[in-house]
Amino acid sequence: PAAAAARHCRDWFEAWQCYPKGCRNSRQAVVHCRTMLASSPLFCDVVQMKARIKWVDGVTMLAESGSGHAIVMDGPPEFGGRNLGMRPMEMLLIGMGGCTEFDVLLILRRARQEVTDCLVELEAERSDTDPKVFTRIHAHFVISGRNLSRKHVERAIALSAEKYCSASIMLGATADITHDFEIRDE
Repeated sequence: PAAAAARHCRDWFEAWQCYPKGCRNSRQAVVHCRTMLASSPLFCDVVQMKARIKWVDGVTMLAESGSGHAIVMDGPPEFGGRNLGMRPMEMLLIGMGGCTEFDVLLILRRARQEVTDCLVELEAERSDTDPKVFTRIHAHFVISGRNLSRKHVERAIALSAEKYCSASIMLGATADITHDFEIRDE
């Protein structure tokens, strides 16, 4: 378990190129992570994230991540927006989709599954009253590849949902999250 935790930590840091304060590479990050953790790196609090949201006009905002990427967020015209970008709640849903797809691909890669394409289609419902939290989210995975094992795909999705996907686990506090999948052989 300790070696597996160290491998997961190293893989995560290498994939995201995001290291704890004072660490310049994945090896230093793993050492740091080992000293900080008693068990799993998945709940490790060593990676600090930052974001900056700048109001532009009306309800249009420019969001910048700590990694230097930017995106425009906006609202519909009836709320003062110009429909120039995604809504903040759409970004939450997209973030969950990206998080779970990242996990599933990583798990399948480790299982030596030959994935050639992966798509996650999300559908969500929100509460009618404020706060209008997500109450139901369904994720449909379409995974293509050569000789993919149904057992491995099912396991990867379950592990992401129950153990690894931080976004799913957080949103699952208010929403009933379900998953299904189809495999397309190529």
